[in-house]
Amino acid sequence: AALGDAKAIKPSKLPPAVLKTAEQHTTGATVTGYTSEKVDGAMVYTMDLVASGLTRGIVMDSEGNILSTQQEVAWSDVPADIQKDFTNASTKGKLGAVSTVSTNGTIVAYEAVLVVKGERHHVRVKPNAANLSPAPVAAPGASK
Repeated sequence: AALGDAKAIKPSKLPPAVLKTAEQHTTGATVTGYTSEKVDGAMVYTMDLVASGLTRGIVMDSEGNILSTQQEVAWSDVPADIQKDFTNASTKGKLGAVSTVSTNGTIVAYEAVLVVKGERHHVRVKPNAANLSPAPVAAPGASK
């Protein structure tokens, strides 16, 4: 996917459909910001929030449809085979918090930031297709 530069955006500048979807997903959470960026020629909006001490990002199109969610998870909730892949990748640096990336309620990847000699790198591990599980945080209305 061709990514643009994400720019901070005020809630008042969000399309009405995006704002409506965002409001449906803020119960028990604190919104920490919104960004907008062009991805593959289409504008997408991300809402960042914190719930129960864990960060979450919800990516929406301009119609308010949820494209994906990213949810920080406790290390103990990361499957053993995924933990092993992250541990192998982190031998040269410090691994940050791990998040699930979900599309249509199914985890499609796990992501973390790896800091090597002061530089931040994103590490993405895809789960074994046979072991795909529903995302721990269901996103109502995520299906198209």
